[in-house]
Amino acid sequence: MHPRPPGTTEWRRLFAAEAGSPRPDLSLLCLLIGTEADPSLDEADIDAARRMLDRLAEQVAPGHRTGRPPDPLAWAVALAELLGQGFGFKGGPGDYQRLESSLLHQVLRRRRGLPILLSVVWMEVARRAGAPVHGVALPGHFVVGFGP
Repeated sequence: MHPRPPGTTEWRRLFAAEAGSPRPDLSLLCLLIGTEADPSLDEADIDAARRMLDRLAEQVAPGHRTGRPPDPLAWAVALAELLGQGFGFKGGPGDYQRLESSLLHQVLRRRRGLPILLSVVWMEVARRAGAPVHGVALPGHFVVGFGP
């Protein structure tokens, strides 16, 4: 990233530049949105959150039991085992009332959040691990899809 932006205007400029890029980085966009709600969020916090996603991705082991190249189901199972069972990422009814549940840096810290932010975690960890992953918009829902 760049030296610590001086304030909201610079964070917004960085957001606009990233959003307009040919392949925007979803995690960076979510973290930059977080600067609006959490003025204490700084470049070091953003870098730490992105490193956490990288570290989680290094631990994904799809197909480790079969020895075959991972198929979409193997990726989904590996992510569920790592993020859900291993690290305890989850959501609950109370999360809808908490701002932290909508901020990626807080979701990573607390391991709790709204379903759409948990989907961002899944997608970003999967993408970093090399999975064929994409978001799927459904009426009233957003889910993670694996495969081409």
